[in-house]
Amino acid sequence: MAIKKKMYKITTIALLLGLVLVGQAWGQTRFGPRTEPFFKIFESGTFHMKAAVTGPGIVTDMEIYSKDGRIATVTSSQGMSARVVFRDGKTHMIMDSEKMVIITATPPEVTSATGMKNDGSVEFVGSGNAVFAGKNLPYDEYAADNGTVLYFVDGNKLAGFRTVSPGIGTIDTVVSVLDQNVPDSVFTVPSSGYQVQDMSNFSF
Repeated sequence: MAIKKKMYKITTIALLLGLVLVGQAWGQTRFGPRTEPFFKIFESGTFHMKAAVTGPGIVTDMEIYSKDGRIATVTSSQGMSARVVFRDGKTHMIMDSEKMVIITATPPEVTSATGMKNDGSVEFVGSGNAVFAGKNLPYDEYAADNGTVLYFVDGNKLAGFRTVSPGIGTIDTVVSVLDQNVPDSVFTVPSSGYQVQDMSNFSF
């Protein structure tokens, strides 16, 4: 169970850092000059992003799918993998190797991200250049109450983003794929042949 909890924590951290801060920024009325095309993709609500996340104690490969208010993630870390589906107000953590599904209530941070709303606490503060993923790349910087995030662009592609949050540190998310190819099958939660533990009535 300790391994499951650790994997769940890694998955949740990666999701929140990789999606929530982006979600707060994509409701902006003023975008940075380099990032607007990518935020338009997020703003549509239908997107697929594949990335590698590194930071203090975190080395994770992940994919995020979003469509019709649903989110699905596929996360691999330290030889373990897990799928998580956020839909219908619940979080479904799927461990295929163990034929197990754990259901909990969806964290409010994820719920707000799927709503694609910005409460005005995130703002574009400027642009610059810095080394990211081994390259000197231009970025747009946004500031929020819970930290700052730099979105790096390589040519016409989103190279990734760097999140700096108090108490967490600096986390780099290197994006390898950003498109709108989202099959409905990624939101399917298996039931037949799987042990299901429903803890959705407990507080997150």
